[in-house]
Amino acid sequence: LELVGDWVEHWAQAEATKRGLLIDGATTRLTQLRTFGSYRLGVHSPEADIDTLCLAPRHCSRLGFFTSFPSFLKQQSQVTASVHAIPDAYVPVIKLEVLGVAIDLLFVTLDVASVPEDIDVLDTNTLTDVDEPGVRSLNGCRVAEMILQLVPNIDQFRLTLVAVKHWARMRGIYSNVLGFLGGVNWAILVARVCQLYPHSLAGTLLTKFFRVYHQWIWPNPILLNNVMDDDADQLLGLTSWNPKVYPRDRLHLMPIITPAYPAMNSSYNVMDSTLRLMQAEFRQAATVCVDIELQEFAAVLDMWPQRTSDMDLQVHYVRRNQLPSWIVRPSTVQLGMQNGKRRTDCVTDDSTPHTHSPKRRR
Repeated sequence: LELVGDWVEHWAQAEATKRGLLIDGATTRLTQLRTFGSYRLGVHSPEADIDTLCLAPRHCSRLGFFTSFPSFLKQQSQVTASVHAIPDAYVPVIKLEVLGVAIDLLFVTLDVASVPEDIDVLDTNTLTDVDEPGVRSLNGCRVAEMILQLVPNIDQFRLTLVAVKHWARMRGIYSNVLGFLGGVNWAILVARVCQLYPHSLAGTLLTKFFRVYHQWIWPNPILLNNVMDDDADQLLGLTSWNPKVYPRDRLHLMPIITPAYPAMNSSYNVMDSTLRLMQAEFRQAATVCVDIELQEFAAVLDMWPQRTSDMDLQVHYVRRNQLPSWIVRPSTVQLGMQNGKRRTDCVTDDSTPHTHSPKRRR
């Protein structure tokens, strides 16, 4: 990432020189690099790409980034695989491999002379004068940051998300391209369950995850926060997902809405056939979790030894004043001590002890 950041900065400085801009490259850094996706969320796997966004100043154009910058990258010895620029994609991207690590590099031009190091990508003003491809590119970072802010316990969120993503891969339903769900979709689904059960640990959250989405009635949307109204005066007039206003949004089968403005449906690729497959997988996983819970519960309750004959259970009751003095000694804490005091809630004041011997058939 440091190498890529230096290359992007070198390219931006060269672009400034072409335009006759006087910039002190020794003291002024023009660009910033931000990560998003699984890497930023802390659930990155070794074989996964690192999603990266280049934030560039106003003198850097998208056209130049997707033409001259790839040529510069191909000259670098650390680039260990072919450089693929895809400027016409829904989210324009340059795919490359640096020292064996796959990187997806996105680009956005901001209306600033130089991008400050402490830039807040969640600030809505960052979107000022940004074109639509730039907004979609910038929203990758904004969504990741917003998710981390909205989950009640980041550690439990990460543990649960790792398990869910592994399950999805094993079940063959981890793919945006094929009409299933990708990384950001699964992250939002897990984050919503974390919000519903804020005090639960990862094991419980995983069980709840399958139960919630097995029972979820689609196309009711998954929302981590309130979708911001794009007609509000303080916003920029960008189009947010809103099925009440936009008829096309009513056609979405499995809306999983991004939490950053402008809100978008991150699962627009889902088809009727893939939705049915995922619902079947949720149902099967929920059933497996219930079976596991019942087995563990049965093991706890199965406190009687396995016997084929009848078994006698004898329960003796004594008066308080008949308790031996040694019952309050520390070595016998399990016999009646709690916090250094004698426990008397387990005995009665019956005038005479009696024995009850019920028979229990196994």
